[in-house]
Amino acid sequence: MPVLYMERSALEGLTERDIKKIIEENEGGTKYQRLKRYYEGDHAILHYVKKDKEAPNNKLVHDMPKYVTNTAVGYFIGKPVAYSSQDDAFLQALQDIFDYNDEQDENAELAKGCSISGSCFEMLYMDEDAMIRFVKVDPDNCVLIYETGRKEPMAALRHIRSQDRNGNPIKKVEFWTSTECWYFTSYNGGPLELTDIVEHYWQDVPFVEYINNEERLGDFEGIITLVDGYNRVQSNTANVFQHNDEAILKVLKMGDVKPRDIRDMKEAGAILLEDGGDIQWLIKEVADAPMENYKKRLREDMHIFSSVPNLNDEKFSGNLSGVALGYKLWGLEQICATKERKFKRALQRRIELITTMLNIQGGHYDYRDIDMQFRRNKPQNLLESAQIVTTLSGELSRESRLQLLPTVDNVQDELQKLEEEKKADMGDFGGYNALAHALQQAQAPEQPQQPPPAPPQESGEA
Repeated sequence: MPVLYMERSALEGLTERDIKKIIEENEGGTKYQRLKRYYEGDHAILHYVKKDKEAPNNKLVHDMPKYVTNTAVGYFIGKPVAYSSQDDAFLQALQDIFDYNDEQDENAELAKGCSISGSCFEMLYMDEDAMIRFVKVDPDNCVLIYETGRKEPMAALRHIRSQDRNGNPIKKVEFWTSTECWYFTSYNGGPLELTDIVEHYWQDVPFVEYINNEERLGDFEGIITLVDGYNRVQSNTANVFQHNDEAILKVLKMGDVKPRDIRDMKEAGAILLEDGGDIQWLIKEVADAPMENYKKRLREDMHIFSSVPNLNDEKFSGNLSGVALGYKLWGLEQICATKERKFKRALQRRIELITTMLNIQGGHYDYRDIDMQFRRNKPQNLLESAQIVTTLSGELSRESRLQLLPTVDNVQDELQKLEEEKKADMGDFGGYNALAHALQQAQAPEQPQQPPPAPPQESGEA
């Protein structure tokens, strides 16, 4: 498992020897390499050896694990996460860090890692330009240590494997706590040696765990045996057809012939047989209907137990309404709802760590001021979505309505563009009024000058 649980008092009393023991106990023997191989198409059928080495031995790989992961990840986070906040300065500072780290691509890779392995990790650090960075860490290279019953990690182990210029293996291990990092190094298979202890300023363990579900199971982990069975039956079907293509010709009562006579008969297209002679091919009979039913059942079971539908099915054709499409994607939506809850909690921790560093650098931000929204990347009926948004114009704010539109990726950017367009339109309208007034004055006829009025006379004077 990529996580350990212990009491905080036990962690605070760890010595160098204790840390080395934890490292040794959590190396190797993980399931992650096997799951990664299945995603990449390295299935058990490729390593199957038949006893009869002369018999056909086709090895057909049907990469259902890749289909399951790519479909689930694309549906879950194919559209980027949308962030919003009442604090514009904070949101802009956070967005700059996200852009610097290619956050959208990083999120997609984290989601894919969770789909394959059930969990993966992210490490935050400061680069040589004092910029905040975050990077994915595979689950077989990291172990988080939690306090029993708590969600925040107390420490983290990170493994780094490399080679020197002569090809000798180098193993490095980092042990992170909330205040410092212990560095261990092993050269050419030798024992781990403590090389340095350095304080850091994150005020927390700078690691985030992303999990697919509470059990940390991958999306296709439960259907691997079905995948193996499907690969086997498809390969055996290919073996039967290859065997029949290369079938042996059985000839009865052909008489006294030699191999040359058989070649001549093949060229002539005729064979001479004695009385009662017969010719047959030695082939295997194929029970096509039961075999195809078995394959169909395996395919359906893989989709059922992975909750990922067959999008090539004719049921998905046509311009379906949102409700009809929702029913067909019901199973996938359920596993994505779980993914969203777990992923959101991890993203909140990432933002919390970034906010801590921004505040150290002079900011005054609260990570809880950031809201996020996940949007499913599914076929959309744009007309239906536009009608819904229009109907809600008197009930929801413009920001909330924009979040409902599948074509809007960044709501804040869209709101800013709307404000800029509004100002531009007002400026153009004001300029138009000034121009129209000037033209009106220029075209107006000149009025004759009137003499000034005479002063009033006083009463009683002659």
